[in-house]
Amino acid sequence: STNNTTATDHEALRDKTKTMQALIDETVQTVHKISEDLRPAILDDFGLPTAIEWHAEEFEKHTGIKCKTVFFPKEFDLGKEKSTALFRIVQESLTNIIRHANATKVEIKLSEKSGILVLEIQDNGKGITKAAIINPRSFGLIGIRERAHSLGGEVRIVGSQDTGTRLTVRMPISERKDSHD
Repeated sequence: STNNTTATDHEALRDKTKTMQALIDETVQTVHKISEDLRPAILDDFGLPTAIEWHAEEFEKHTGIKCKTVFFPKEFDLGKEKSTALFRIVQESLTNIIRHANATKVEIKLSEKSGILVLEIQDNGKGITKAAIINPRSFGLIGIRERAHSLGGEVRIVGSQDTGTRLTVRMPISERKDSHD
């Protein structure tokens, strides 16, 4: 009769896992919905740093994952297209962290050095695997790369079990490549 017990235990565990997965999916959807609804106004009215800060606070509120933001300098004049792309990259990264990382902390850094904008998103989760980084089905990562590349930027993703995952986007601030038009 021990077999019956384990079967029942497995069944209960499976149900619990399904419920947890549904809850996670629901949370992801909620965070997505909130961010979709409010993005344009906050981004247009207050700029990228404030929009990221606000999104980080909402993310923390809804997930319990601590989310710190660091901006250097405090303001960035990027234009609508770059601001929107970077904001979407932040959103997509946070969504990936909810879904996959098992993290308790995230830090988002936005800085500028010699005309290059650097966005870094570091979590303390289990660390993305090399296989996941190159997986063609990783839609979140594909979207992130496409957004960055379309604006002359590059994306680097590094994962390690000890330190979590770091996503770095580097992007030229000025539109040098369009100057010959």
